[in-house]
Amino acid sequence: MAEDSGGPKAVDKWFDRASPTYRCVVDPTHQISSLFGWVNVPSAAWIDEEGRIVRSSEGAYPAETTYRFGIGKVRLGNNAFATATRDWIERGAHSEHVWSAKQLAERLRPVDDDTLLAEATFKLALHFEATGDGTRARRHFAAAEHLAPDNWNYLRQGWTHTGTAYAHLKVLRRTNRLRKTSDKSYYDPMELPGENYRRFTEPEWLWTPAARRLKQLLRR
Repeated sequence: MAEDSGGPKAVDKWFDRASPTYRCVVDPTHQISSLFGWVNVPSAAWIDEEGRIVRSSEGAYPAETTYRFGIGKVRLGNNAFATATRDWIERGAHSEHVWSAKQLAERLRPVDDDTLLAEATFKLALHFEATGDGTRARRHFAAAEHLAPDNWNYLRQGWTHTGTAYAHLKVLRRTNRLRKTSDKSYYDPMELPGENYRRFTEPEWLWTPAARRLKQLLRR
């Protein structure tokens, strides 16, 4: 499921490129994240045959992926989540990666007044965007960002309202600042063997290999 206020035209190229054999859905109002309490993508939930949520994680890439933007790129994800998912499929409730009800409750993000107000403000921003009122949309996107500064779904969607290139630049700047100045990261850790949840904060530019090699030579 893609979450994008741009609707099908914003995501069809990704669906077409993937050639999926299953149904894909576009969620223009981010309803799925509202229901599960997710603040980033890709996110995934494991739901067993009885309809119980037994794990809910973020940064759930199925494999290593390279995302290119202009003269730069970032390497996203690895095989950690896919390996854990296969283990769950094979072993079911006996998989070590299944959370207990207590673990799930502990990992759910707390909902306070600011969270509720941010959600309502974000939904208003989406409404104004859909009705063509860009001024009010930008105002409410900014307010939602202020109320929930760690909700990357709000941030990226609000920045994308200004433009895709602008959004890419803002994400890179903010993740780079996080990496240098705090313990926070773009993704929450899933605590799976072999994961690298901070990976997105390390962009590589066209000149990165040469610069890395030069630094190695200077150290010698």
